[in-house]
Amino acid sequence: MRLVSGSLVFVFLSLLGAAGAAAEHPGRLGADLLFGRSRIGVEIQPMTPELREFMEAPKDRGVLVVRVLEDSPAAAADIRVGDVITGTGGEPIRETLDLVRAVAAAPEDEPISLTLKRKGVEQSLSVQPEGGAVPWAGPDPWHELGRRWQRGMRDGAAMLRERLEALEKRLEELERREQERTEELAT
Repeated sequence: MRLVSGSLVFVFLSLLGAAGAAAEHPGRLGADLLFGRSRIGVEIQPMTPELREFMEAPKDRGVLVVRVLEDSPAAAADIRVGDVITGTGGEPIRETLDLVRAVAAAPEDEPISLTLKRKGVEQSLSVQPEGGAVPWAGPDPWHELGRRWQRGMRDGAAMLRERLEALEKRLEELERREQERTEELAT
């Protein structure tokens, strides 16, 4: 069961240099693809309403496990293909990036708790990510990046508006001169 998703997460991964790995599995996202240090060894994908119904998953959260790497922390924790991960540490997992962030931000040598649905039954598991936390995995750096982007767009729009106004004035001046020249030649 493989669904291809045109999600922004795939674009996000590509921009961060994971294009090669992500291209092998379009529409899927694994913590391993983005973060080499902090990982649990699963590949996940977003879920459609049809998949949610079939997997008996909540309508508002959950990502589907489509691969569990051998000898990985996920395999050791008994995470299985077909599990729907719905939360970690009491926080809901609504999209694939939520799980990637949670795994990446996990403190070194500290397990994370996962809530999942397996064949319609909710379960809680603990998994020990490999490697240390990635300091920029939380939302704060991304919010700042977004603010900078908005500021750049606003400043760029203001500069374009000023340039356009200057060009319009110049065009009006040229049109006025052309009109004067035309009138001089007519007399």
